[in-house]
Amino acid sequence: MNRTKWKQMSAGQLAVIGLIGTILTVCGGITGAVIGGFTTIYKVERQAQQFGIAAPDSNLPLTVDTYQIHISSSEAGKLDPTQFQVLTDLGVVTAQPASGWQDGGALLYQDLFLEEAVNLSPLILFSKWIEFSWNDQPVRQIRYTDPVMVQYLEGTTENGIPVDPTLLDTDTIAFYSQFTTLALSKELVKPVFTLYELALAWGGMHLGGVNELIANPDSPYVFEQVSWELKGVALDGRKTDLTLQRWALFAESSDRYYIVEVQFVPAPDQPKQVWDDLQAYLKAFRVIEDK
Repeated sequence: MNRTKWKQMSAGQLAVIGLIGTILTVCGGITGAVIGGFTTIYKVERQAQQFGIAAPDSNLPLTVDTYQIHISSSEAGKLDPTQFQVLTDLGVVTAQPASGWQDGGALLYQDLFLEEAVNLSPLILFSKWIEFSWNDQPVRQIRYTDPVMVQYLEGTTENGIPVDPTLLDTDTIAFYSQFTTLALSKELVKPVFTLYELALAWGGMHLGGVNELIANPDSPYVFEQVSWELKGVALDGRKTDLTLQRWALFAESSDRYYIVEVQFVPAPDQPKQVWDDLQAYLKAFRVIEDK
């Protein structure tokens, strides 16, 4: 990374870290946010192999088969390359991007901070605790190429927190439906987080927006669903509300933790195929592990 880009990224991360500190202070800290969201919805599924979590007011669950998350390297090598990507840098298998989607290629955690006028992944909010230590951890992102353009107005709130458009570089932000995979070295992460603590922290970042969390004591995964409410924004010049729906699957191998983050932007003109494609990406996800 050249010096100029490093300075831009570092400044951006420091700005985000400061913003996170402000938000978490307003909400009583990460523990308060987690407890507020989880007290009535935490549950354990001991027998289910396949389950789904639907967003509020939706009958379309996003499903995952937790007993088939892992695949051997020999099995991965036999998959049809026209349908699947074997990402050796992350140690996972994902689906090939569908029509209308774009694969961002090999990325690093630090790259998630560098986009402008784009709704950034909440994965950057881990910087509150880890600062720059995850910067070289590998990321892969598949994104629907037609974003929903959201304009912030006077009086706009995000999950109840007021947003001042005059403090933004631009008042119009591109919101993408996307599928993001972050692979984390356990050696790097374990001093700060376990798998379950990663899940609790990610949910707590959504400021009470957690709707459901499922964990299985017999399988190394956590699956949860959250909402992010934008109230008083404009879409196509019309004032309205928009609720982003996010899911995250937390899985692990012998040496890595994985955060698979799914974001769906349910705008009125969003094709149903976008939802179907996100489901296909999650269904195809596998952790490569030889035992």
